[in-house]
Amino acid sequence: MRILLTGHKGFIGSALYKRLEEKNHKIFGIDTKANSNIFTAELPEVDLVIHLAAIGGVRESLADPKKYWSVNVEGTKRIIEHYQNTRVLYAGSSSQYEPHLNPYAASKNAIEYIPHPNSVVMRFHTVYSDTPRFNMFFDKLLNGKLEYVTNHKRDFLHIEDLCDAILTIIDNPFFKGPVDIGTGQSVRIRDIAPNLPVKEITLGERLETLADISKMKQLGWSPKWTVQKFLTQQGFDVKL
Repeated sequence: MRILLTGHKGFIGSALYKRLEEKNHKIFGIDTKANSNIFTAELPEVDLVIHLAAIGGVRESLADPKKYWSVNVEGTKRIIEHYQNTRVLYAGSSSQYEPHLNPYAASKNAIEYIPHPNSVVMRFHTVYSDTPRFNMFFDKLLNGKLEYVTNHKRDFLHIEDLCDAILTIIDNPFFKGPVDIGTGQSVRIRDIAPNLPVKEITLGERLETLADISKMKQLGWSPKWTVQKFLTQQGFDVKL
C-alpha cells in the first residue's frame, strides 16, 4: 500500500517505518525532524494514513497547554478532515481516560471526537524499548540516571509488541473504533528500582494505567514482552 506515516522520525514512528518497509509498503513521511510538519506539508494521495505526530509529556503540557492543543488537536484535525475517504489509524493515549488531569490527556481525549467514518484510535500505553525516549523513565533506568521512583502503576508496552499490534490492525481492514494497546498488566514503578527513594506527589499523573486488550486479542494479537523479561535481558535482578 501507499501509506502516509506522520511522525516517522520519532521513537515509535522510526520503528514502525522499518517494519512497514519490510512489508514492501511505500511510505510517505511527515516529521519536523525531516523539515516538514502536519500543518503545512502537502498531503499525498494514499491508501492508508497512520498519524503518530504529536507532542507528549504531562509536566510539559502543564507549562504550555496552548501548544499541546495546537499540535495534538488542531494538527490531528487537519489530517483527519483531509482524509475522510481514507482509512486512518491514529495515536491516542491511555491518558485520555482521565482528561481532567493535564492538558496532554485533554488533548488526547479531544481527538477521539473528531468525526471520521473509517478510523481507529490506538490508545497507546507506556511504550519502552532498549533505546527509549531520551530522559524518560527507561532511559534514566538503563543509563543509571534514575533518581527516584513513584507509587504509580503502569502498563508498559514494548515497542516490538506495539508495532506488531499496528500491523495487526492494518491487516484487519474492517476494524474500527478506539482500542487499547498494552499488555493488560500493570507494574508498580517502585518495584522496578526498589532501592531508590519514593516521590509521593507527582502533579497531573494517573495513579494506574491498565489496558483492556480484549479487542486486540480478538484480532489475533497478544504481547510477547513483559517488563520482567526485558529487565532480565538487560541484566537487572528484580522480581515483579
